[in-house]
Amino acid sequence: MRSWKDAPALQRGRCKLTHLACKVLENRFPDSSNPIEEWLPSAPDWSRELPDIDILQRELKALRKRGGKVVLYGHDDMDGITGIYIGQRILEGSGFRVVPLMPRRATDEYGLLPERMDGVLLPGDLLLTVDYGCSAVRGVEWAIDLGARVVITDHHTLVHPLPPSHGMINPQRVGPPATYLAGCSVLYAALVSIFPRWNNQPELLTAIALGTVSDRVPFLGWNRYLLEEFRKIDIGELSGGLAVLAETWPARERAWTGSMVRHALTSVVGKGEDSGIDILLDFMNDDNYKLCRRTWKRLKKNSRRRAHLLSEVFSRAIRRRDDQASAYGMNLVYLDYIPDGMGGTLASKMTRITSRGTIIVSPRNGKLVGEARSHGDWDMAGFLVSMGDVFTSAGGHRMAAGFSCEGTSWRELRELLLSKMVEYPVDPVPMPHIDLVVDELPDPAEFLCLAPFGGKFLPPAVKKGTMRYLMNIGENSVSWFITEESGD
Repeated sequence: MRSWKDAPALQRGRCKLTHLACKVLENRFPDSSNPIEEWLPSAPDWSRELPDIDILQRELKALRKRGGKVVLYGHDDMDGITGIYIGQRILEGSGFRVVPLMPRRATDEYGLLPERMDGVLLPGDLLLTVDYGCSAVRGVEWAIDLGARVVITDHHTLVHPLPPSHGMINPQRVGPPATYLAGCSVLYAALVSIFPRWNNQPELLTAIALGTVSDRVPFLGWNRYLLEEFRKIDIGELSGGLAVLAETWPARERAWTGSMVRHALTSVVGKGEDSGIDILLDFMNDDNYKLCRRTWKRLKKNSRRRAHLLSEVFSRAIRRRDDQASAYGMNLVYLDYIPDGMGGTLASKMTRITSRGTIIVSPRNGKLVGEARSHGDWDMAGFLVSMGDVFTSAGGHRMAAGFSCEGTSWRELRELLLSKMVEYPVDPVPMPHIDLVVDELPDPAEFLCLAPFGGKFLPPAVKKGTMRYLMNIGENSVSWFITEESGD
């Protein structure tokens, strides 16, 4: 029997793996009988791997027969909005009437809001969520009492009691590799299982790639399959806003990292006032290339203003880090005011620069609201959900989560967070990884075939003597540099 090390196995899709790249994969997947398949898996059979896709298929068939519409309710971030684009594109292209809904966290409470759906969702309609809903008991009960049908697609941590939806397509119910998927990919997987002609369409893969990278999910398993399919697309098949996004993608056909894409795309769209998040869905649907180019130029100008403001807020947050939380390997910061949409961006920046998980807390509409990002082994959603009795709502996934808290002062909440940090059995500060020990530094270009690099699949690092070298990738360059950073 031929092993994965035999020469034909060293070609994977468009990737020709070098000998040193294969040694890295062996070290990163030591328990796998086929590290190459582990690194870049074959096309999954979504309908067999994810739960309740058959329920969604029956609900759509019944909706087509009785009439009514699909209310597509999504999260107001890049993952949710790219998911809404995917759902709208496939369902409208399959003959359904679709109404998208995106509550704004700056002004609306988190979750499936009855007041937001009132007058839009009607008896007989299908409420289909994207990147949303697995903890929305009140909203689902309201929709069902109204006479609507409800199917949830989400990837966030399950919080019991679960809502009484007719179906819940959430990979958290089945475990890895499904749990790596972003919310937009969960909806995509469900819909292309039902409507296979939409599988691997360039516009959908572009949306998936943007949602996946922006949501900071691991670059493992099925995410790598989807990102590789995106790398194969012909940009000439795209138009308007999607063409602009794909053209702006740094080193798409060569080698890129998640941080490169978030700098070039995610940060330009941004969140909050003067950002592009409110127009992103329209931008992706717009076929006017010249108009979209002008819009992107305006968004870049606005992003520079937001970057200046973020720098000011970041300086304030660094000075206000909680010393006791720092001793536990975490950043904990309370700020009286954070500009609209900047809490998550601030938490991400602090996590990246300090190599520690971060929780940013601020008052909003009479509540304490938290935005949190993970580093190392810290499961941020698991940590917050374990404090469910403290929060009005809490949820997310391992790398990014949030909460709201009512009737508790900041002093009380701080003590509760600190006491839970002591008990939580993980290491929030990752050890720098080493893939290979070498006598001489190899050509770093030999490892570019392993790209893209991002969450849980970091750029290679080698040790020569007592020094650790991490591979540094630019759009047109690759090199080694000496560091003790983890490399995320």
